[in-house]
Amino acid sequence: MMGKSGRQKLAVLWMFVSVTLALGQRPPDTPVQLPQVQTEPNVMRTASILGLDLRIQALQAIQKNRTRDAAPSMAEIAVRQELLEDIQAATLDIAGVIAELSNEQSELGSLRTELQMRRDKKVGRLTTAALLTGSGLGVAATGTQFDIFSSKTANVGDGIGVGSGVASTILSLLAAKAQTGPRGAVGQTPNMLAPLLGGKPVLNTFYAPSVLAYLRSVPPEEDPSRGTRLEQLIQVWNQAGRLSSKDPALHEKQLTALTSSGNRDLKLSISDLTDRIAMLGDVRGRVSLMNRDLASITHAFLGTASSRR
Repeated sequence: MMGKSGRQKLAVLWMFVSVTLALGQRPPDTPVQLPQVQTEPNVMRTASILGLDLRIQALQAIQKNRTRDAAPSMAEIAVRQELLEDIQAATLDIAGVIAELSNEQSELGSLRTELQMRRDKKVGRLTTAALLTGSGLGVAATGTQFDIFSSKTANVGDGIGVGSGVASTILSLLAAKAQTGPRGAVGQTPNMLAPLLGGKPVLNTFYAPSVLAYLRSVPPEEDPSRGTRLEQLIQVWNQAGRLSSKDPALHEKQLTALTSSGNRDLKLSISDLTDRIAMLGDVRGRVSLMNRDLASITHAFLGTASSRR
């Protein structure tokens, strides 16, 4: 007969077998697939322009067959790494264009500030001279009108008064004319508007092909009749008077001022520099939107893997 200890061992063994069989008969957990990320059309259009759409499609196809609790496969990790490297390369291309635009803005801004200082000094001197001439000689002319002086002295006073008025008027006109300021030549600086307006680029003027393709593409979900992003910018510049679409001669003159570099014989006014700086800022703003779309792509397709696991 089996002893007490033997019966206890048999009971423990039977319990272990029963638990094992029960666990083996449990139905497996229902697989939960990863949700597919949806992004706005503008982001996906940017991804297509930058050549990221194929990587994104490959990543989505792999993730479609992975459950929520499953670890990423080596294939998924490899595609994610390739997509991340492509995004980093695109970001550097965009940063390079923005840096060149900012550099040109800075150099033109320095020249404009110098011309404005020279203008303000000249206008200040002319305005002061007009004030002194008008008030000083006016007092002298008034002083000659007292009765104690002869009529001849009064006539001299009248002449002084007329001369004071004429001199003051001339000085005021010169001060008003000086408001336009002097002109200055643009030094050795990139001309980042040239490739966009049909001019010849110089020095470090360069747009990455993807950036040019972005500017020359029509924004999704917009009326195609509005044109590409670049055409929309040109329309804004036409409306602001920075480019003339009606006067060919004026248009050519404006293009020369907007794209000149290193030409000592070509002098630009403060107004010319202001227009050029503002237009560079408009281009920089449009190009910067590519970084916004890249951030959306990164968060949507690379920043959610850990949260889905």
